[in-house]
Amino acid sequence: MTAFVAVLSKDLRLELRSGMSTIAMVALAMLVLVVLVFALNPGVARGPEAAAGALWIALVFAGMLGASRALLAENENACIRALLMSPIDRATLFAAKLAAAAIFMMVALAAGVVLTVLFFNLNFSGALVRLAPILVLGVIGFAALATLLAAISGRARGGELLLPLLIVPLFVPALIAGVRAAGAALSGAPMATARDWIGILIAFDVLFVTAGYLLFEHVIGEE
Repeated sequence: MTAFVAVLSKDLRLELRSGMSTIAMVALAMLVLVVLVFALNPGVARGPEAAAGALWIALVFAGMLGASRALLAENENACIRALLMSPIDRATLFAAKLAAAAIFMMVALAAGVVLTVLFFNLNFSGALVRLAPILVLGVIGFAALATLLAAISGRARGGELLLPLLIVPLFVPALIAGVRAAGAALSGAPMATARDWIGILIAFDVLFVTAGYLLFEHVIGEE
């Protein structure tokens, strides 16, 4: 836990000083939502389901920009070598990077939720409380997937360009489940109707958090 807290607090301090990742993620999420608002038919498409889809698309685009930043930033000045030479267990390193990425994404997503409510003429009501755990599940799964794939793509030439091509196809099942579950939450439908979709999100989180915890040691190792 000491190593986990040390790495996580270091990443959070760097982000508080610069704000680079969070500001960029919020700006991109806002840009995606604005584009979608103008692209959709205002008389037909601006319902809870459309709002849920727009919010999750913003999460994917903003997440690709910032979720992996906590790990890719270590490669800029070869700082990753110092981390790998330290006595920190690499599974613990994965957990700290996952936690940092999830925190960055949740901050940006909170701003995205407010913008979605305003742009899609929704109400600040109890529906947002029901929406929160669904979004948290999505953030955890996306952050775990992005952290693992960032470790893999960081070893390849042009890895930052390769990363979106790896993330999007693998995240599609969780994206579909998240949109359906979020649509049910925003529309006021009984959450029992979204039980299967929430189960898919939970299974996705378990799969990639476990895979990252077990495989990170092998994909992050030096050549």
